[in-house]
Amino acid sequence: MDLTPLDIEHATFESALVGFRKASVRTYLERVARTQEQLVREHRALRDELDGREAEIDELREAEAELKRAVIAAERIGNEMKDVARREAELIVERARAEAEAHAREAQERVREAQAELARLERSQALVREQLRGQLTAFLRALDAAPSERRGPPAAAIGEDDLPERVPSADR
Repeated sequence: MDLTPLDIEHATFESALVGFRKASVRTYLERVARTQEQLVREHRALRDELDGREAEIDELREAEAELKRAVIAAERIGNEMKDVARREAELIVERARAEAEAHAREAQERVREAQAELARLERSQALVREQLRGQLTAFLRALDAAPSERRGPPAAAIGEDDLPERVPSADR
């Protein structure tokens, strides 16, 4: 059972033959009651302060937990952004490689086409040379077979106007 300052202040004692003076006991009890009242007030104030501090600690703990969640979320977002950036970079590199390979294949195809065209032109040139050689040989034979008095000017004197107008093309 708790003793309150009022209990102490209003306490009564039985009378006895030998005892204490009632006035001094009463004075003492009033002093004890005031001290007890002051202690109760201090205890309440300390309890209120403690409750406030505990509430503040709880708020700080909640804030700390929220900060931890925010830091974890920021780290997660940062890691996700890094992963996305890394994947995008890999895709860009992959596309660049594919484009480079396509350009290389295209260049190789152009080289093959140019080589084929060169080979065709070389064959055509060889054919034209053979045809020209054949015609020149035929002209020489015809010249050698012709009687000497009908011979025209020497070969060195033949000009462009004396040559046949049409030279057969290599496509024939």
